[in-house]
Amino acid sequence: MVIQLFMLFCAGIVVDLLVTRYTKSVAEKKIWSATLLSGTITFANFFLLSVIISEGSFNCIFDIMAYAGGNTVGTYVALMKRGF
Repeated sequence: MVIQLFMLFCAGIVVDLLVTRYTKSVAEKKIWSATLLSGTITFANFFLLSVIISEGSFNCIFDIMAYAGGNTVGTYVALMKRGF
């Protein structure tokens, strides 16, 4: 269980870093980069949400919290790092 929570936390960080990169690509009108990132982010979010929901138990809330925590850290890292 701890390993799954850690993996979801790390996945949340990665997904949020991708979202930040996607937003930057859109702002800079980088069409291909924004397009590929959009598809990657959509796939990752649906995949991760299906993994979380498939548990269907009380542990599901901890999975959601781990993923949300990873998103939070990902936002912080992306905004603190210049030039990301």
